Amino acid sequence: MQSTSKKKDDRKIAIYSRKSKYTGKGESTKNQIEMCKKKIAFQFPDVDLENDIIIYEDEGFTGYNMNRPDFQRLLKDIRNNKIKVIAFYRLDRISRNVTDFSNLVTELDNYGVVFLSATENIESITPSGRAMMFMSSVFAQLERDTTAERIRDNMIDLAKTGRWLGGNTPTGFDSEQIEKITIDGKKRKLFKLTDNEEMPIVITLFKKMLELKSLTKLETYTIQNDIKTKNGKYFTRWALKNILTNPVYAIADKDTLEYFKKFDVEIYAEEKDFNGSHGLMVYNKTEHKGKNKIVIKRDVEDWIISIGKHKGNITGKDWVEVQDLLLKNSDMRYRKPSASNALLSGILRCSHCGSFMRPKLKNKTISEDGRRRFDYMCELKEKSRKQKCDCKNINGLEADDLVMEKIKELANPTSLFYQSLKEISKNTFTEEYKNNEELKTLRSSLSKNEKDINSLLDKIKYIDIELLDDVSKEIKSLKEQNIKIEKQIKDLTNTNYDEISDKDTSDLVLNVLDTYFNEFYNLDLNTKRNLIKLLVSSITTDGEDITINFIGARNIKDDTFPTGEDSK
Repeated sequence: MQSTSKKKDDRKIAIYSRKSKYTGKGESTKNQIEMCKKKIAFQFPDVDLENDIIIYEDEGFTGYNMNRPDFQRLLKDIRNNKIKVIAFYRLDRISRNVTDFSNLVTELDNYGVVFLSATENIESITPSGRAMMFMSSVFAQLERDTTAERIRDNMIDLAKTGRWLGGNTPTGFDSEQIEKITIDGKKRKLFKLTDNEEMPIVITLFKKMLELKSLTKLETYTIQNDIKTKNGKYFTRWALKNILTNPVYAIADKDTLEYFKKFDVEIYAEEKDFNGSHGLMVYNKTEHKGKNKIVIKRDVEDWIISIGKHKGNITGKDWVEVQDLLLKNSDMRYRKPSASNALLSGILRCSHCGSFMRPKLKNKTISEDGRRRFDYMCELKEKSRKQKCDCKNINGLEADDLVMEKIKELANPTSLFYQSLKEISKNTFTEEYKNNEELKTLRSSLSKNEKDINSLLDKIKYIDIELLDDVSKEIKSLKEQNIKIEKQIKDLTNTNYDEISDKDTSDLVLNVLDTYFNEFYNLDLNTKRNLIKLLVSSITTDGEDITINFIGARNIKDDTFPTGEDSK
């Protein structure tokens, strides 16, 4: 391939490889790269395969969108005019989305970058090659869409059975196997939901919602009456709403039938089956969106409704009335007051009950330096209307200023905190520990595993939701290895591993202090909060004093100081 300028002569050939799963099945990224090298060597015999090629690999990422770390790195290099050819094993390694692919081709044309497939007779140099390239892209998306349609068809078949598909059961239910059925020629276990000891709580929640007509008041009611989840925690508004909007509790009767008819929902049951003898089952309720694959509820119109094998507990009339109440109140829903300058929001806790102290703005009150005044109020105190906690509010601006001043003092090399960290950081432990090669190897393995764990965690925001199990298993395996390694370290030395951890923590905190705290006051609010979280294990208040418990320096006495004038 002839270049038109010296600048283009200097550009590299990129090899891009992608694999959707962390498995040994299929064409690995390494195999893809080798195939591409052979194609490049044939197509461009003068290319130096060691120095003229840049390799980009994404393993565990879908081809349906462009949110892949090494693919984004490739795009960046293209836009910086570093790449002249993209070689790949097969076109669907680049993209399975026709629109994205078309836009990509247009952009790459502007940079004079061409495509080269290692296994397909397609390229972007000739008109016929470009036509074949777009046709392959269309078929790649068609294959994906057909798969999605087949999954939906299977879901519809399952919906017709009214079976519980497994997973976490809704509050108030357990699941039990009742029989085996045949679907697509395969024997499958059929499960149904059965009431458990939590169902009376669910029934009470619906009853009180109809009475109180407010989600916020319902939350207060549950706290005041010690109605808790099976884990012993108070119900949040979010948890309450999830229960109240779940059709699984509703009886399949004429009221629920008419309700879902209004939304033109797909109903896989005869009208005569809505006779009040069973509850509802809903499929296709959730989807995964965005780079982080966040689970969100689909619109009601996309649900698939069926008759379950379980009995319903809430009449259709009451369930529909609750939905109407929630809809009516949605524009007047609870909005927690916030203070944009509340430094300790999400950090400060009530020492009486352990709840967060949340900022509560004062009406039209401005401080002398122009800041909006606010208090920190115990969240449980507010939700329970003072029945479960009576911690006093504290002056927010004064508390923030005192903590900031204290944090600033920490960075002073003469402070007790700083000196204590230095002492721990200097700890070299025993000579046996220092020179033991086996210990060094163990520490190296421990560090490598931690880096691998962090790398996998970084990838979670890009991967398909169905791959999370693979990644979770890898992370769990690495953590189990680390537990064994830490035990070996402890067995091989008289040094307590907690002391080693303290040294690592102290080194980190010292680095943070030296790097950031001279400019602490000039940092943005979120950065300040994150730095504070690095330095303290907790900050609590009893409504009178604030207590800061620092990390990394065990011999430092917990620092307690008054907040000044109390804010009632």
